[in-house]
Amino acid sequence: MEMTTPERGAPEREGLLLGEAWRVFGPLAMRFATALVGPTDAHDVATNAFLRVTRQDRWTEVDHLDRYLLRAVRNEAHNLYRDRRRRWERDLHAVAANATADVVADLDVLHAIAALSLQQRSVVFLAYWHEMTEAQIAEILDVARSTVHKNLVRARTQLQRALR
Repeated sequence: MEMTTPERGAPEREGLLLGEAWRVFGPLAMRFATALVGPTDAHDVATNAFLRVTRQDRWTEVDHLDRYLLRAVRNEAHNLYRDRRRRWERDLHAVAANATADVVADLDVLHAIAALSLQQRSVVFLAYWHEMTEAQIAEILDVARSTVHKNLVRARTQLQRALR
């Protein structure tokens, strides 16, 4: 049975839409993911978030796909950290019941930023690397402006302590 022209073109068209969306929004997603999880895991986080977004039936109808994708990247980064924390806790219990990890403060800026919570890193990245206002960040991350402000204040305080 021969396929008709519309059916034959649909997957091709969808592939073009996906390629164009990744070309336009992929670099921003990659930069954001790198700020949140570091360069080693950034590609996985960004592409997993992109795939989750574009697997939805009506993803092409989403208003502000860039904002939606950034929220998906944040959520994917959160999932990565949650999974690692759970694995770390499980492994720690397996090795020794009373083992604890010593946290050594490193004065390097990258290490200080890495020590921030995921939410704090998100707002710091958007505020300082993309020069966004608290209102813009709140809209992108889909949180209250007061939450953004609180996280920025806490992040600045923590960074000041770490970088003294």
